[in-house]
Amino acid sequence: MITKDIMMKKNICAALILLSMSSYAQSEKKEINDDLLKDKAQTLAKYIPMVNGDYLYKFYAMPSAEVLAKLDTFKMAMKSKADKEKDVAVKTLMLKDVDFYTRGVLDRYIVYYGMDSVGMANMEKILTQKKGAPNFYQLLDSAHKKVFLKRMAPEERKKLVAITTGKAELNDEALFKRSAAYRNWVDEQITDLRNTKYKADTTLGYEGNHIVKLRVIEQELLAGFVKDYLTYQATGTVIKMVKNTAAKEDAYRNFMKKVTNPVYKKEIEEVYANYKMMTANAVSPDFNYIDVDGKQVSLKSLRGKYVYIDVWATWCGPCKAEIPFLTKIENDYHGKNIHFVSLSVDRMTDKTKWISYVKDNKLQGIQLLADQDFNSGFVKKFNINSIPRFILIDPQGKIVSGDAKRPSDPELRKEFDRLLK
Repeated sequence: MITKDIMMKKNICAALILLSMSSYAQSEKKEINDDLLKDKAQTLAKYIPMVNGDYLYKFYAMPSAEVLAKLDTFKMAMKSKADKEKDVAVKTLMLKDVDFYTRGVLDRYIVYYGMDSVGMANMEKILTQKKGAPNFYQLLDSAHKKVFLKRMAPEERKKLVAITTGKAELNDEALFKRSAAYRNWVDEQITDLRNTKYKADTTLGYEGNHIVKLRVIEQELLAGFVKDYLTYQATGTVIKMVKNTAAKEDAYRNFMKKVTNPVYKKEIEEVYANYKMMTANAVSPDFNYIDVDGKQVSLKSLRGKYVYIDVWATWCGPCKAEIPFLTKIENDYHGKNIHFVSLSVDRMTDKTKWISYVKDNKLQGIQLLADQDFNSGFVKKFNINSIPRFILIDPQGKIVSGDAKRPSDPELRKEFDRLLK
């Protein structure tokens, strides 16, 4: 059951997530597809306010009865498409896929209900322009209260949540392999269990959520493909994102003992090796990426000075919130023995947008674009699956920190002063 407190936190996160969509890199293996009914989004757009696959804010202002009616009509339209499938087993999977896809749309409506575009724009302005101000959190709290212009009645919310959670199994292997909507639903149920039944299982704060998620998967799922796959994904996340060394080591050891899939084991071994590399004062992997003027720049070419790397993207609100602090540091340490590099993981298809953003905002330092966004070699070697992320390299090319302090953290200046004295 989703409590009122958790729902409130979910709403706050919703506003922040909208400001930083896709801030996590997701890797899907070949055995995982989404190939049952490929035109769900296009069909949904006939009934729900959408443009180019994005929901419009007026969707979050619609009465719930209207939303439910529209979703029922959408499901009937998709059923007529599924009815053309002659293979009974595949048709069954198609209908399940539509059901979980519809649940996902409804869940989004519940979480973002009442959200206002003007309020969101104001919140982004505060996040990107006021971070570090003495009254920042008061401003943010005030702005958040204006993001949601309407609140859903508790009974109405309870009724809708019951539809999204519904009765369904967590271990449907055939559906899991072919339906992204079902995989998202399973992940949401695991998250709900983490936040309720397993809430008191960690003392590591926010990072502990990743560890508890592993525990939920271990105890709530039956042995089989779904459990192995989710354990593989969650273990990688713990090793990449949790700072507690003991937690990383435990997750790695437990995974290697329990999971037998050789492909999963090989990939987790690589993630673990990357983590160890970052803590061993090893020579950093090189990169060779284009700058904003189209010239190739390698990390090796920057040796002789410290290199502070900001991994960011134009779509990432928290990344942009760090830019004013980074600019100030760049100015204050100008002429010192340090290079400042901003490495964007925007997609190559958004190269023009990236160039415009850099030039329009007069961003300083060495501005580079990774060749394959989150799948770029350098980015993967540093286990980066969320941004902003900062890396510090010494003049000999060795890693000082693979997860360095942010520009907004006063401790970064202390570290620079110690290193650059």
